[in-house]
Amino acid sequence: MKKIIPITLCAILSACGGTSVVDLQNEAEVAAMQQVMELEYRDWTKTAENMTKSMIESGALNRTPKPAIAIANIVNDTTQRFDTDILVKKIRTTLLKSGKAQIATNFSGEDTTANSVRSLRDNIEYAQNTIANKGMLVAPNMSLSGKMLQRNLKLESGIFSSVDTRVEYYLQLTLTDLNTGLSVWEDEQPIIKEGTHVPTW
Repeated sequence: MKKIIPITLCAILSACGGTSVVDLQNEAEVAAMQQVMELEYRDWTKTAENMTKSMIESGALNRTPKPAIAIANIVNDTTQRFDTDILVKKIRTTLLKSGKAQIATNFSGEDTTANSVRSLRDNIEYAQNTIANKGMLVAPNMSLSGKMLQRNLKLESGIFSSVDTRVEYYLQLTLTDLNTGLSVWEDEQPIIKEGTHVPTW
């Protein structure tokens, strides 16, 4: 009888929990997602949209013939461990879909296939007319770099309020013309949250 109690208790606790899958194509479900102090899907999506819109509307991409962008280092200077590609990938895909720029994946080291294929020249095991020709790789003429920053600010909590901290995230991006070394576009997008479960160092 004693063994039944812990098992029953576990079953009850398990029933109280559960996992729900959010349909990201359903605006109502996305809006109903529980708010968190950490950076999450809605933050990435909105920030990427705002940054890409700012870059395109600035006209910076129109001033360079056939802009090809290499993604430089995007620094994560927050308390959270995440790959900044979560954000950058959204910016890249939006730029590509807009037709305003191309992304130089080989130069930035993301895809080494182009160099691997070229190393097969003179390899008798491969038909040489299927190997990429010399002088075909396109070098980037722009680079995108940036940083994600975080500030935690203590708030004065009222008697009826549990909010005691504001977390401010800032995404800063810079687009540089590699021919001149000059910045042609810069922007900063803040993401502000208030709550009690604060990401700390």
